[in-house]
Amino acid sequence: MNKIFQRLSSVFLYTLPLKASIPFGYYLFYKYSFLKILLLITFPIAIIEKSLPFGSFLLFIILFAGLARNSKVPYFVRYNACQALLIDIALIIISYLLRIFPIVELGSIIFIFTLCIFIYSISKCIYGVEPEIPLISKSVRMQI
Repeated sequence: MNKIFQRLSSVFLYTLPLKASIPFGYYLFYKYSFLKILLLITFPIAIIEKSLPFGSFLLFIILFAGLARNSKVPYFVRYNACQALLIDIALIIISYLLRIFPIVELGSIIFIFTLCIFIYSISKCIYGVEPEIPLISKSVRMQI
């Protein structure tokens, strides 16, 4: 697999947790309209999720079984796929917790935190370096 293709596919993988964090940032989208460009970035993921029945679940299974657990896929792509999926799982758990304890400010903080992880991860992927995210990267290395 070409190094440039590996880097671009890894960048694309991090749009999955960014898409999952968008509901947390609706207040920020209303207040700062320039953030709506993030909706355009995550549009391909939204199309895939909406066009298939159980689209988000199927996308998760495809990425997990097809990329993260496939030994034929290069390590760099598997690492980033698994890390993006773990971030997505963390956001799902946080969303359930925020349904129990609805705190609007905490949702905005989670959105900003996820946006920072997205920017950091894609910048590292463009340079061909594995992004190191505390706790998550250690879990990824144990999975792969």
